[in-house]
Amino acid sequence: MTNEIYKKLTQLQWLLHKQQMRHWAENGPMADTTRGQGRILAVLRLRDGISTKDMFYLLGVQVSSLNELLSKLEKNGYVTREPSEQDKRVILVRLTDKGKSEQPPQPLGLDDIFTCLSDEEQEDFGEYLDRVIAALHDKFGDDDAEMLEKCKNSGQCLATR
Repeated sequence: MTNEIYKKLTQLQWLLHKQQMRHWAENGPMADTTRGQGRILAVLRLRDGISTKDMFYLLGVQVSSLNELLSKLEKNGYVTREPSEQDKRVILVRLTDKGKSEQPPQPLGLDDIFTCLSDEEQEDFGEYLDRVIAALHDKFGDDDAEMLEKCKNSGQCLATR
């Protein structure tokens, strides 16, 4: 029975991944605010004209990775990089009109996945999953417990993988 449950969970994981890939294909790479270029656009929507140093700090990525992503965004006309008026050594990143007009991401559409279950069944299923997750934490440790908690609280666990 355990093997059968594992197979079903693997199939569920595959179907959820397939749904995420379909969403990405329909909405493009800018729609994923948890990864790459979409993540930078999300930061700039919150604070346009941020310095590359502040963006590096906020996103926690390698400077080379940030510069590569910014170069792609700049090449495609979404952002500009320009020296600060106060300190020419500081580079500010700003959204262009094209970057501002880029539509915020559409929801992934996961709300209806579990409507085949009653509210009580959904609650029970959630509790079962919590127990399995807790057992795996006990067995393998809590090295990534903070990441899993953030994932759980954000509701975007698929997008962070």
